[in-house]
Amino acid sequence: MKRIVLTLAVVIALIGIGLRVLGANLTQPPAAVYRFEVPAFQIATTRSLHSSRLIVAPEINGDLSDWPGAESIDLDRYTAFSFSGEIESSADLSAVIRSCWSENTLYFAVEVHDDILVTDSAEVWRDDGVELALDGLNDKEAWGADDHQYTVGVDGSVTDRGEPTTDIVASVLTYEGGYNVEVAIPMSQLVFGVPISGTVMGFTVGLHDDDDGDNWDAYLIWEGTNTSSAPEEFGSLVFTELLQDRIDALEARILQLEQQVQELLIILSEFEGLAPP
Repeated sequence: MKRIVLTLAVVIALIGIGLRVLGANLTQPPAAVYRFEVPAFQIATTRSLHSSRLIVAPEINGDLSDWPGAESIDLDRYTAFSFSGEIESSADLSAVIRSCWSENTLYFAVEVHDDILVTDSAEVWRDDGVELALDGLNDKEAWGADDHQYTVGVDGSVTDRGEPTTDIVASVLTYEGGYNVEVAIPMSQLVFGVPISGTVMGFTVGLHDDDDGDNWDAYLIWEGTNTSSAPEEFGSLVFTELLQDRIDALEARILQLEQQVQELLIILSEFEGLAPP
């Protein structure tokens, strides 16, 4: 019984410490963003997308209404590093790309504007679809275990370097004038261990547009000239974390600990009426 009471005292003390830490954090500006310094050679002159840390994971169903207001990039014929084919307007082919992360998962949300949706080919890259290229270790070397070219077709098909895969979760929601792609990628596919704020991955995104069947009619790449074998040309995906996110995470942990204490108190109360052995 003494051991249980001592354990309960330690747990209550930990809650007190957490509340004091939380109070100290609340005195700091909530809008500050804390990032590690990224070496200049990693970023070079390419562009970057900041991936924000998540507290609540989105449901992977193609509905992007539960996504936070994360930073985004616009991809169209004017912002693409590489542009092939014919694109009449942003309604013909363009996209808005966002990213978020948690300790175990990397998320992407891609809102594609495409006025004609076609899926009639055996090869996924010949039809309408999104390519997400990642160099997880940012080592600028292709074909490693950390390197992936995930393609999500408008019909929901998913491949990695052209081969069907179930390693990631993806969902597509079509609507008049386009489609949404939502993806959840296990961190274990990209890095060893758990990423932290300041982690940098090589990243680019490609868009295929097929308006009349057969092969694609237009192809956009945000950074680089291809999405499979030239990671040295990729842009950067930079993991960031808001101070408010850290505070929210601490509050969630404290709430969980309080619930565990309540459960322990209930268990202890069951022993009150028992005679000592």
